[in-house]
Amino acid sequence: MKRSSIYIEDGVIAGVGKVECEAETVIDGAGKMALPAFINAHTHAAMTLLRGYADDLPLKQWLEQKIWPLERKLTEYHCYWGALLACIEMAKAGCSCFLDMYFYPEATAEAAVKVGLKAVISYGMFDFNDPSLTEQQLEGARRFLGKASELRMKGVEPALGPHAPYTCSDRLLMEAAELARRNRVLLHIHLAETVEEVDEFKRRYGRTEIEHLDRLGVLGPDVVAAHCVHLSRRDVRLLARRGVKVVHCPVSNLKLGSGIAPVTELLKAKVTVALGTDGAASNNSLSMLGAIKLAALLQKALYRDPSAISAQQVLDMATLGGALSLNLRSGKLAEGYRGDVVLLDLNRPSYTPLFSPTSHVVYASEGTEAYTLVVDGRVIVSRGKVVSIDERSVIREASRAARDLVARR
Repeated sequence: MKRSSIYIEDGVIAGVGKVECEAETVIDGAGKMALPAFINAHTHAAMTLLRGYADDLPLKQWLEQKIWPLERKLTEYHCYWGALLACIEMAKAGCSCFLDMYFYPEATAEAAVKVGLKAVISYGMFDFNDPSLTEQQLEGARRFLGKASELRMKGVEPALGPHAPYTCSDRLLMEAAELARRNRVLLHIHLAETVEEVDEFKRRYGRTEIEHLDRLGVLGPDVVAAHCVHLSRRDVRLLARRGVKVVHCPVSNLKLGSGIAPVTELLKAKVTVALGTDGAASNNSLSMLGAIKLAALLQKALYRDPSAISAQQVLDMATLGGALSLNLRSGKLAEGYRGDVVLLDLNRPSYTPLFSPTSHVVYASEGTEAYTLVVDGRVIVSRGKVVSIDERSVIREASRAARDLVARR
């Protein structure tokens, strides 16, 4: 809609189009394109400290030999500064909200609030089938959920994050799912990321991870599953039937050699699909625009069909798909939806000539061109700069934290 205004009142869009009213803050959008702000539906924010630390390795080797040993040295200090750096990067890339799973979740919550982003933050859980760790993990989850009211007052929604079926016992998976449902929070999990993971699980259990979780009663509309790269047709049907939301992470899946998720199949089955960057250790960037472009191109390559997925469908995954997955009244520029808006500057060579704004966002964007970001009606990024924080000081301290962490190896 050309030459339109968006009026936001009390954090909610109250008018779109020709709006005639007084406002405390007026943003000149001339030469800009307004979009619903992006939603990063799967990331590990504090892993910005590990950006470039362990590149060009297969997932199993990457995790077991590089990432997990270093993560054992993490402290709250590391996670706070890593998450703060991530929130700045996401804000500058037009992201209003993210779904996180990592250690020290309260530190990530504090970072999100500091920058002004909304967040759904999962308490990460592993027990590696060790019964002595199971109760410890569940008790930690209960303590985290006990802070739900305090977190929600800050605009942060808690969630539970059992890492994956291969790192969590059946008991941990079932009790985490029950705990999530009882507390009405999301359950966030990695599923079917690599061929090796899927084949090993089949050898061990005689069925796929999705089939196994369904037998355990874990699957449901409160489950947000990241990756879902290697799915059988039955897996796709089960995900659709149970209302599970899927988060496609195209950059991470390619960088780790995991494969290409069958997003077109999932969409045809009416599965809600969102988009995520994954962590900066397995992507190196938290740009949703980078994920958007690759998501569109990969489906065309996978199905050898340029019409396999449209630019609008992929853009919807990054906005409305994320909102539906995270139970947010967001993802649309329409009355009654949250005032989460990103303005992209059209006055750049890559957007010229402007035959198709949607296609330009998906195929021609350079990655970090958010000119203005508004979250719940509050200006978070203005003229490409985060307004609430000194970026340079964060970059310095995050670099110091990363050096300290690596020195602990």
